[in-house]
Amino acid sequence: MKKKVFVGITAIVLFLVCFIVWYVNFPGYKNIAEDRIDTYMEAQKVDLEQGYQKRSSRDFKTGRWMIVYKFAEEPNLIYEYEYDRNTNSVLLIVFESPTMNGGSSIEKGMHYPSLEDGWSKFDSKGNLILKSD
Repeated sequence: MKKKVFVGITAIVLFLVCFIVWYVNFPGYKNIAEDRIDTYMEAQKVDLEQGYQKRSSRDFKTGRWMIVYKFAEEPNLIYEYEYDRNTNSVLLIVFESPTMNGGSSIEKGMHYPSLEDGWSKFDSKGNLILKSD
């Protein structure tokens, strides 16, 4: 009887640990990443009322969360936003490509340019910290 109780408690504890690890790495990470990227896009004055395609995923090689946008007004440009939770920062890379995959990156001529060169950092409350502030 004691062995069955021990096995049952062990199974429950193992399940809870697995659930917590899963939640921290996926839905929790996704929610934080989307919040930070939305804040970044608001600072860029991106108009999400226009038509767009969106793809959201985790890059398991780098551990970052990526959200890729393709806006109707710029059909040949892909906006790739990356969020890194280790540094609490967002990076924007814009690609010139008619598809949602690949292409060469560009630095000028897009409707929504990057706010800064490189990564844009956030404070612990989720406020964007710009170097010019």
